Amino acid sequence: MDFRLHSAKSADHALEIAASLKDGWRYVAGGTDLVIQLRRGVRKSDDLIDLSSIASMQGIKEDGNGFELGALCTHKDIELHEGLSAAYPALRAAARVVGGHQIRNVGTVGGNLANASPAADVAVALLALDALIGAKGSNGSREIKIDDLFVSSSKTTLAPGELIEHVRLATPVVKTHSAFLKVGRRKAMEISVVSAAICLAFGANDICEKARIALGAVGPRPLRAKAAERLLEGAEIDAGLIARAAAQARAECSPRSDPRASAAYRSKVVEGLVMRGISQCVGVS
Repeated sequence: MDFRLHSAKSADHALEIAASLKDGWRYVAGGTDLVIQLRRGVRKSDDLIDLSSIASMQGIKEDGNGFELGALCTHKDIELHEGLSAAYPALRAAARVVGGHQIRNVGTVGGNLANASPAADVAVALLALDALIGAKGSNGSREIKIDDLFVSSSKTTLAPGELIEHVRLATPVVKTHSAFLKVGRRKAMEISVVSAAICLAFGANDICEKARIALGAVGPRPLRAKAAERLLEGAEIDAGLIARAAAQARAECSPRSDPRASAAYRSKVVEGLVMRGISQCVGVS
């Protein structure tokens, strides 16, 4: 595993370094996914551009409009941020099950998103929360709706050389509740067999005004069960509706069998997790 490491002082500096290198370079921050891929030969790179010293891309900022998570914000940063945890419990729950403490101390939000794993826990939670992704490239800065970021495993809509600078989450409306649930082959330090993130916003008379159901490890990318969401929106949610929405979510996923679980098992788990997640949100509404 031989490579040249280039240290970027700013996002613009990272772009300058990238422009000067031959094809095959990669950005790196925590390196919790990339280093393993390089060691296993899944990926190869002669040059890595280290983003970890860019101060403007670190930490979590909160203002009257919501939260801005720097791309270098770690999973541990999310886990320990009281304001973010209170606003979006699903995100904290997802961050808490990413690897062990060592991984969460260095693994970053930007890396989790850019790696585009269908099983990425934090990415699934952010998908349910309608996150906006701030990206910067040679043509300037832009914001990408998170549902438009993922293409397939390891592929995103980021342009060549473009990097993720931050993630934005709007302040939730008063009666918004979220939940994240995961099934793995063991309770800790395990890639998801299936994950689900639910976010529901309620209006007058407990009518669901907005529903988001995001699923992980049951398709080529983190995905939303949009038909199931539509069943919930505009309705007062009861047990029967929860069951129908969960069954619809199961119908919308396309899992594959692998050494960790069969497609049939994953489909069944989706239905159970979505039912539990919606029930948790409704139970505190």
